[in-house]
Amino acid sequence: MFQLHLWSGVILGLYFVVVCLTGSLVVYKKELERWAIPDLIHVTPTGDYQSLARMVTLVRSRYPDHRLQNAYLYFVPGTSWSFRLAGPRGRVQVYVDPYRTTILGEDSYQGKFLQWVYDLHRDLLLGTPGLRINAWGGWLLTLMCLSGVVVWWPGVGRLRNALTYVRGGWRRQNYDVHKLVGLWSAVLLAGVAFLGAYWGYQPQYEQALAWATGGPAKRLAPRITRTDGVTEADIDAVYAAARAAMPEGTPTLFTVAGAPDLPHSLHHRLPDDWRTQGDNVVYVHPQTAAVIRTDYHHTLPLGVRLQRDIFALHFGTFWGHPTRLLWVVLGLTPLVLFVTGMLMWWNRSLRHRVSRPRGSVATSGR
Repeated sequence: MFQLHLWSGVILGLYFVVVCLTGSLVVYKKELERWAIPDLIHVTPTGDYQSLARMVTLVRSRYPDHRLQNAYLYFVPGTSWSFRLAGPRGRVQVYVDPYRTTILGEDSYQGKFLQWVYDLHRDLLLGTPGLRINAWGGWLLTLMCLSGVVVWWPGVGRLRNALTYVRGGWRRQNYDVHKLVGLWSAVLLAGVAFLGAYWGYQPQYEQALAWATGGPAKRLAPRITRTDGVTEADIDAVYAAARAAMPEGTPTLFTVAGAPDLPHSLHHRLPDDWRTQGDNVVYVHPQTAAVIRTDYHHTLPLGVRLQRDIFALHFGTFWGHPTRLLWVVLGLTPLVLFVTGMLMWWNRSLRHRVSRPRGSVATSGR
């Protein structure tokens, strides 16, 4: 266990540091991005919100070569709404004043530092192969955390001393920092790392959840049939039908049907939801504005709820800012553990090899 812990840290330590540090930034990625463009976020309220259909029509007419994917509905006074599009320039976020139905500007994700950080964290800038590498990295980090606890375990009789920080020389203090930081972060760090491997092996994780819960572990959007020659329903009619089907909560995200057999959908956020975009969804037919299905998160099978909660648990986006700040600090712990661990390795092994004169042979004293 000691050798597993040591060499995992020596060989993969810097990799763990990079992935976890970028993860700390990703926790507040959305807020940092919006903080950087205040002129596109803040507007002066003038009364009621304007028609969603008018905003959609405006955005589509201004960007005819882009496909509208979704609209983020911020029902916070003085806050713009944003519309996500995909097109020749990649992903573009267009900001609209919801009181005046005017476009404030756009924010392209191409070449943005925070998007680069997110991609580095997610797949090491390698796409699908990077997801698989990070999955294995997550499992190895989980094993490293668990092996560290095993190496640390002093026995019940010496447990109190093992939890104490000793004010001795710097080498002893360095050891105690490594020991205590690793101990108090081990369970959370192992859990976050294990959940992070989900994106590299989603089907396998979902199969495991289905087996563990005895039910389904994923709920896809319903499929629909379109009628030839029938035009699209007015977006306001679709939105009104979704609101009538789920009048409680706050609408947060309107997603446009991304394929001919997919419906429109509207997310609602209820007070007990973990995710900021809401865990409750209404699906509406694009042509008839008829409600196809209503999903309340608390009524879904346990495996489906757990699968949907993986993102929030991995990034700490639940229970508000306290857990998010805790996850930011958690992402810094591998850096502390790597530095203190390398110093311990240097003190115990490398320092003696470097300081020993070349060709000298250790002799026993008399």
